[in-house]
Amino acid sequence: MPYRRLPNTDAARVRALQAAIDKGSSVSMNECAISPALLLRAKFFLPSLRSGILQCRSSYSQSVEKGANFSMMQKRAKMYISHFIQVLNMAILRGEMKPNSRDFYGLKGKKLPSLETTEEILEWGKRLIDGEAKRSAAGGTYMTNPRISMVKIEYEKFAAAARSNEFRQTYDQRTSDFINDLRERGDAIIQEIWNEVEAHFQNLPPDQRREACAQYGISYVWRKSELTENVQNTEEIKSE
Repeated sequence: MPYRRLPNTDAARVRALQAAIDKGSSVSMNECAISPALLLRAKFFLPSLRSGILQCRSSYSQSVEKGANFSMMQKRAKMYISHFIQVLNMAILRGEMKPNSRDFYGLKGKKLPSLETTEEILEWGKRLIDGEAKRSAAGGTYMTNPRISMVKIEYEKFAAAARSNEFRQTYDQRTSDFINDLRERGDAIIQEIWNEVEAHFQNLPPDQRREACAQYGISYVWRKSELTENVQNTEEIKSE
């Protein structure tokens, strides 16, 4: 026997609710397989679900676009910070600066620090900006290619983008929680509708019952073994 399968996508949820509402609204109250109160709940809920789906899609599109921009700014900030440290190390290697110059920036040796996370990039960007100011105040000349002013520009762009990204992630989480709540409520209403419809038609023969229930949007699925069996039976009938 086929089994009913609840919707597992937003589009399927909308179709299931719309089918139940359309069928329930096309027959008299006495003939309707759905109670008036439940049918009314479905009618009021469906617009909220549609609106939530559209909001979720819009939020996702904006999130992808802003995420790409954030990633680009992150790469640029990381590149400028990394290049500044490399230029510093090469100046020390050439003897133009003393090894203890690294102390102004909090660097330990010539190895580049980790710049894989947002926090690490922000931390080292600030260290370089503050360190260059301290070194120049102590009589050192500003480094060039890249100048610290260029590093600062990219750092500040990235810092602003990081704050925006943090807000976006919070908003995305709230949107995700909102649509998930709608999905749970929608599934509960659909299941309740389907239970009432099947109970209404329970005295009909199996094939007629499934056909009547399907008009209210109930989806029935044949198991793979049952599909194979049905095909074999059909072929046997044709051969006769």
